[in-house]
Amino acid sequence: MTTFPLESFLGDLEFLINTDSGSADIEGNLQVASFFKERFEKAGLKTTLHRVGMLGHPVVTARTQGSASYDCFFSGHIDTVFPSGTVSERPFRRGGNFVYGPGTVDMKAGALLILYLAEYLRKEHPAFSFTIALNSDEEIGSPDSTPLLREFAANCRHIFVFEGQRKQGQFVNERKGIAKFDIEVLGVASHAGTAPQQGVSAILELSEIVVDFSKLQNLERGTSINVGLMEGGSALNVIPAHASAKMELRYTSHREYERILRAISKMETKPHLSGTSVTFTAISHYPPLEITEAAKQMMQTLAPLGLSYVKAGGTSDANRLACLGLPILDGCGPGGGFPHSEKEFLDITTVPARFWKMVEIMKRLAEFKR
Repeated sequence: MTTFPLESFLGDLEFLINTDSGSADIEGNLQVASFFKERFEKAGLKTTLHRVGMLGHPVVTARTQGSASYDCFFSGHIDTVFPSGTVSERPFRRGGNFVYGPGTVDMKAGALLILYLAEYLRKEHPAFSFTIALNSDEEIGSPDSTPLLREFAANCRHIFVFEGQRKQGQFVNERKGIAKFDIEVLGVASHAGTAPQQGVSAILELSEIVVDFSKLQNLERGTSINVGLMEGGSALNVIPAHASAKMELRYTSHREYERILRAISKMETKPHLSGTSVTFTAISHYPPLEITEAAKQMMQTLAPLGLSYVKAGGTSDANRLACLGLPILDGCGPGGGFPHSEKEFLDITTVPARFWKMVEIMKRLAEFKR
């Protein structure tokens, strides 16, 4: 192949975009997963369609045969944030150098680029070994597929995540860590008119906690804290005995994470209001994607290619794989804009450019291995 088959790619992408595959749409994700399974099998890869979790989220895995370890792991997801029926409202649409539709850049184009890259490598560089995993619960944090992703990535030398490239074609080599917590506050109920002094407001205690968090965040260090959901109380004339909230912490360094954990522990052991109790329950935690020594070595190997890198505030499956200690490069997919919105688009011109850039990266890694 000397010219990237862009029209073929866009034809495949139209099918994928026009198939609803929100994270909760298991049937739609099965249709998309089956498409990839069939194509991976035709490329000569050992392919499996897994079902994970209580809902049976599909995960497609594929790998070259005859190896115990692999050069690379390619990671992508086929689910979107959009509910079933979105496609009927705004299906695949091409206008000039742009393609519009749900999940174009986040990240059906990236998943499809993995397929085209795999087909190319099997034909042109059959000795190059790799594994692939495309999951369908990434947009909700990959709660069910993470163990499988780690299992397939663990035997690889390098990890590439095909989220969309950044505006100027940069790759992503750092991502913030994210931790989510439930907060529950118990107070003492009492009549707000006849005996307010006998009550202790759970809502007031929760409000103090929210203020504490606003003081604890340090944006200069990349630490942000958001209490995004709150509820509490039972009636206007009752001192509230219960209040709850959900909090999200994003951070770049383990030291900052430990600092916030110490503050949370203090909030639990020493509430502001006597008579209240505070409990934090961890919902999920994924560490940051950091530039490790292994990542530095990979970047040095790829230096002749003139790649540029940025830090991202959002999370991806790169965060879920960071614990493996392997070098990870994210943002390997084509570019576009406005993910998770009605304006989401793919810049068609970035597809062949990104494809050939990924081919260069694979060749460079193969040469360095020799």
